[in-house]
Order: sequence, then C-alpha cells, then structure tokens
Amino acid sequence: MSTAATRHQQLLSLTTTKATTQTFEGKVRQYAALFDGTKKDFSEVEAIFDDLHHDDFMVTLSNGEELDKETRKELDKQRLAAGAKITNVAYTRIDYNKALIEFCVEESEDKNVIVQNLVTIKDKKIIEARQVDRLAGIIKACWLSDYHSLRRVQSYQHEGKVIFEGKTSPFADGNKVH
Repeated sequence: MSTAATRHQQLLSLTTTKATTQTFEGKVRQYAALFDGTKKDFSEVEAIFDDLHHDDFMVTLSNGEELDKETRKELDKQRLAAGAKITNVAYTRIDYNKALIEFCVEESEDKNVIVQNLVTIKDKKIIEARQVDRLAGIIKACWLSDYHSLRRVQSYQHEGKVIFEGKTSPFADGNKVH
C-alpha cells in the first residue's frame, strides 16, 4: 500500500470514530495528531475541527485579541497547509467544564511555540479558550472564564436547562442568580 493510501486510511479512521463514545481529551489528542508535519488540505480534517469546536467558539489570545471559530479555522488551515507539527500535548482537567491544554507548535525547523490554553467545555466541545502564560495567567483566565460562564448561564436560563459535559446546571429549572 502506498504512503498516500496509508495516510488516507489513517485520516478516514480518525474521522469515522464515533463522537458519542469519545472523551473530550480524546478529541483534543485526535485533532492535535493531525498536525504531524505533513502538508494537508483542511477539507480532510474539517469534520474533526467542527466536532471539537462549539459553534459559539471564541479564543482570547495572550495579547487580548479575540478570534471566532471561522478565524481559528483559517489559522489552522494555514498551519496544516504549511505542514506544522504539534507535539508534547499535555491535558489537565481542572473542573467539570474546564481543562488546561498545553502543546508545542513546530511551524518550521527554527520556530517552535509553546501554547497553553485554558478551555471551557460545553457538550464535549471547546466553547471558550484563553491563551495563558504561567500560573498567574492561569488563575486570571480561570476567574475571567468563570465570570463569562456565569453570564452565559444567565443568558441561557430562558431555555430551561443548561448542560455542561452532561451535567445539568444548578441554574436550570427556574433557579435564578441574584
């Protein structure tokens, strides 16, 4: 079997994995594994990207710039086309709907970037990510993320139930935050 056919089979097996049986951490590691240093067309991995990122996804970079899902998709599209490689993925669950994800992006032989993202999880997808630096950045990002999560919960109260990672919010069923 040729290398291209083998690679196609690997990608096919990655995209056909059932999302319902896969953990959030598994989805993160699966997406990171796609950045293996070989150039790829984004259309090959778009379904996996969409399965990992919520429709309301927003990322805040360390400089304060915010990117939505489509902008993040374009950034990853460029990285895949350039043959970027993601290594050393570390996943730490912090709370029922928060995780710290750290990894190294090797964009070229002389350019490596270590990235730390504090992510908020909703329905086994990333709804919010904050790029952080060291412990102080993680603490600040947790506080900001909790503040925005509370505001998001308040705005969803009219729907009756708010569910994060399969757990019903205490604010569901008419309970109000005063």
